[in-house]
Amino acid sequence: MERIPIKRILKWAGYPLFFFVCFLFFAYKTFPYDRLAERLVQEAQMRGYEIEITDLTNSGLTGLSFENFRVIMPPEEDGAPPIDIVFEELTVGTSLFSMLSDTKSYTFNAELGGGDVEGDIALGADTMDLDVQIDDINLESLPGLRAFTKVPITGTLNGEIVLLMPSEPSGSSGNVELTIEGLNVGDGESKIEIPGWGGLTLDRADVGDLTFIAGIEDGVAEIERAEAHGKDLEFDALGRLGLSRPLKRSELNVMVRVKIQDAYKERSSKVATMLELASSGLEAAQSADGAIQYMVAGPIGGRMRPRAAGRLPFEAPK
Repeated sequence: MERIPIKRILKWAGYPLFFFVCFLFFAYKTFPYDRLAERLVQEAQMRGYEIEITDLTNSGLTGLSFENFRVIMPPEEDGAPPIDIVFEELTVGTSLFSMLSDTKSYTFNAELGGGDVEGDIALGADTMDLDVQIDDINLESLPGLRAFTKVPITGTLNGEIVLLMPSEPSGSSGNVELTIEGLNVGDGESKIEIPGWGGLTLDRADVGDLTFIAGIEDGVAEIERAEAHGKDLEFDALGRLGLSRPLKRSELNVMVRVKIQDAYKERSSKVATMLELASSGLEAAQSADGAIQYMVAGPIGGRMRPRAAGRLPFEAPK
């Protein structure tokens, strides 16, 4: 029996394999990343926001690495400042298999606010799987956060977010665990809109360490624990968020409790005066121990409907 010429087969197969490897190597080393950055900027402008890229290079075979990557998104409300986020470094990667699949999977690692955010995300035609780890983010260094909080806040954010959202949001599951160490709100200049008395200028207030834990099952995120008990303010919340698509249509239904400590009233004449002037309007929201309680309901991307709940026991809305 004639022997199979293994060496000859390997020799001839080696030539195209060698040239293919060379092609990948030189394509990898000579890819026009500057032109890709320009294209990304143009695509962002077409979608109504701006990005700035100081440097763009490769990360592995199928990833990109950005330095000083800035995203500026228009505000959702007229007169509000734009949302401005700066990533000191951002790395995004995928796989060749994912590029050929209908479900696109990515890994990412972002350095911002003196900390890190890393995780994995898989996006299908109408599904999303998300796993994010947050470490030591300095909230004060994130100016874009003000668009959501409406008042200056400081503290260090840590936590984890896991969300599995199938085509039907009612089947979503996951969990959220977040902490903010050394949470402080207010700066003595900015105003926060509080139902019952309008705009209130808050002097800096110590809220303590905030803990937020929620479990997600059957498309509903149940708040298991949301509390912070500081020297100046106490905060508690219970309730749920019914997930919808798009997410901004998700329905929030919570009870919120805030207690302003006497020491803070004595130190902040602004708050003490405002509370005195608004005492009649807050009567329905004040509980027996002097805390202020509201029921808040509505889509998270729309107009919330606060309702005074001072005479109700503090518990999750039915």
